[in-house]
Amino acid sequence: MEPRLIQVVGAMLVVSSLLIGVMTYSASVEVVSDPSQVPMYAVIAWMILGLPGFAIGVWLFNHGKRKARVRDVSGDLIRLVQAEGRISVDAAARELGVPSTVVADAAEQLSTRRIPLVYLDRRAYELVSPRAVSLEEALLHLLYAQRRMTFKQIHDVTEATEEEIVDTLKELSREGRFRGVIDENSKVVYTQEAVAQLPKAVTECPNCGGKLEAPVLPGEEETCPYCGHLITDRL
Repeated sequence: MEPRLIQVVGAMLVVSSLLIGVMTYSASVEVVSDPSQVPMYAVIAWMILGLPGFAIGVWLFNHGKRKARVRDVSGDLIRLVQAEGRISVDAAARELGVPSTVVADAAEQLSTRRIPLVYLDRRAYELVSPRAVSLEEALLHLLYAQRRMTFKQIHDVTEATEEEIVDTLKELSREGRFRGVIDENSKVVYTQEAVAQLPKAVTECPNCGGKLEAPVLPGEEETCPYCGHLITDRL
């Protein structure tokens, strides 16, 4: 759902819960004989009927606001990281004038895109461009975020050849730093997590029944190439 729409829904829930508060107070005035007890009964009634909607509404509004800020900062973040190679989250936040949490969230989302131009190094708490580090480091971080990548995707973000990709992954596997499957026939790399999730993946569009070129793993979203339906495999 679009961040702005999430904010609108949240605001509507907050307004509705406040209206419920007015209604419960009016009802309490009519049914409670002792005027001094009206506020207490009104508050109790509102907590039962209106408070859940109020809490959800506030959460949705703040969640939508944060998602909107994350989306708005993503383009500038890509340009900044590509220019610097790698930069700390706090330094990027100061440069862009946003909270560090927004920068970290934006990097997390960018690392899961089909062409991930930025990823978050959690250990160093730095934002990194895959082309600015060794192929080994880039692969370990990208595959952790992506779970599976084609050789072409890896080439597009690192400029490594297929031979370099395969050799590096095999070396990482020998060292015990990468666990998964390197399918040289289909030119796809699967992490151990992705392999475990393949039985739960969506292989056909639920809207038109078209067979998908690549399965949609749990937690992923993909647009059907035949009918344009947004396919989501929930975690």
